[in-house]
Order: sequence, then C-alpha cells, then structure tokens
Amino acid sequence: MPISTIAILYPGAMGASLAHVLSLRLPHLRLLTSLSHRSPSTIARAAASGLVDIPMEQAVQEADVILSVLPPSEAVKLAKEVAGHLGEKKPVYIEANAVSPETVAHISSIFQPHNIPFLDGSIIGFPATNNLSSIPKLYLSSKPEWGDKLREVADVLSGGGVGKGLRVKVMEDAGEGGASALKMCYGGINKGATGLAALLVLSARAHSPGTAKALLDEMVESQPAFTQKLVKGLPDMVPKAYRWVGEMEEISAFITASIIDTPSASQHTNPADTFQGLAQAFQRIADDLKEKEAVEKKDEELKGLLDWAEEGKSELERRHPK
Repeated sequence: MPISTIAILYPGAMGASLAHVLSLRLPHLRLLTSLSHRSPSTIARAAASGLVDIPMEQAVQEADVILSVLPPSEAVKLAKEVAGHLGEKKPVYIEANAVSPETVAHISSIFQPHNIPFLDGSIIGFPATNNLSSIPKLYLSSKPEWGDKLREVADVLSGGGVGKGLRVKVMEDAGEGGASALKMCYGGINKGATGLAALLVLSARAHSPGTAKALLDEMVESQPAFTQKLVKGLPDMVPKAYRWVGEMEEISAFITASIIDTPSASQHTNPADTFQGLAQAFQRIADDLKEKEAVEKKDEELKGLLDWAEEGKSELERRHPK
C-alpha cells in the first residue's frame, strides 16, 4: 500500500514545523496527531500546521508512518504507548529524537516482536520558518533489512526531490543508530558549546561586573563570529533548556559506550562526565526560568545571562556594522 498517512507525535515547535512543510508542499498526505491533555497553545499550533487531532489508538492504527518528535526523556515512554496500540497494520516507526544509539536499540527492541519497519532518525536545524525559507534536515538510517522501506519513506517525505517536501538525507550503510550517533556528535558540539559559554558567562558575572565586561569586550574583538552565534544562541537556549537536559545525558551515554573499550579508558575519569555537568547546567537554567515564570519576576542569574547576550549584540553592531 502506498504511504498516504503520517502521524506526528508530538507537535511541539519542531514537530509542528515539519507538519507545516508537509501540509504546504505535499497536501495529498493526511497528517495526524493525538493531543489529549495537551496545552491550548499546542492544540492551536497543531491545527495551524495542518494536523488532525484524533485519539492515540486511532492515530497509531491508521498511520502508514509514525514520526516520534518529543523531548528525549519521553522517547521510550511514547514507543511503549504506540506499541500497545498496534493493530494488524504495520506502520513505519521513525525514532527522530535526540537519543543515543543505545536508546535507539532499546526502542527498536520494543517494536521487534511486532515486526514493524523501524527507522532511526535525527533532525538537525531550527524549526522550519512559516515561508519555508529555512527547513531542518531529517537524517534517516536503518538496519539492512529495512533498507527498501528506508528509501521509500525518504522518497515520500521528500516529495521525490529537492524543494518538494522535507529535506531528507538517507545515510546509506550507517545502520540502525547511525542517524542518532550523528545527532549526538552534532548536538554535542553545537549545544555543548552553548552550554559551556553559558556557564562561563555566569561565572564571569559572579566573579565581578568588570570580569564579565572584559570577557564581553574580548569576545567581540577577537571572536566576533563565535560571539554572533552566542548572542543569538544563548537567548534561544533558555526556553529549550529543559529539553536539552535529556539530550546531554544521552550524549554522555553515547560517549561512554563509544570509548569504554579503548585501552586507556580505565586509567582516566570518564570524559563523558562533561556532558553530565552540562545536563545539570541546563537543568539549573530550566529551573530558574520556571521559578521566574511562577513568581513573575526575572531570576537575577538568568537575567544576567540574557543581559550579557544583549550587550554583546549591541557591541557587535557598534564595532562590526554590516
């Protein structure tokens, strides 16, 4: 049977943006989701993206492809819920969350008794813009036995060509876990750098206002390109920090599994602990944001981080005008 129905679980900012692209570029596809106990903003976002809200059991049993896009800490729970609703139909399940290859293997094992096609996915980039001028990439890999289904799904989701659907990249011969390993490496570099910068900016401000200003001046002068990324990336990170906690933990697990058999592994402290520390840093920022929203005032530490980014933006514009 041809692929005609896609279920996206769940339509957060990223999931909804993917649905938006599909609804505009491939309007023949039926797009489903399930939004019980979801916030009014999520429900409104889903409707605006072309998603039809139906009960979870119905969505699972009617979908040809199920795309899992949610915080990594919820990935296993969703997989078990989907498996519990499977009927005679065998939908393709795409695990597209920021989880380690080890977690992907665990999720794959949940579906193995049902013999449904399982694809490993990773999404790299920001949510798609409304005018589709910017669309994230969806990388896909799989076990060899699902190779034909991998290529079929990629062809459908991409619309068969560049600019016709989603930006899909098939990772030939990468195997199950390949796409997730890519996400761990890319996210570790990209988000890890943001986390390290946040920690050091906060440390500079805690030491003294003069230290924070000197750091800002030096970064703007000697690292303008990197500072440009930070002044955008730090404010963008704050509302997403709660999602990045689980991702840092998954990256830590990935690094641990990757280096555990090296000859010197037992002689040194686990370098993956760096990302456990970043997970704690992002949790702290997420907690600060939650507390700020609860009492309707800015946490001083969080305010300091955002102020530093705003000052950096102003200094960049002054010293490096476009």
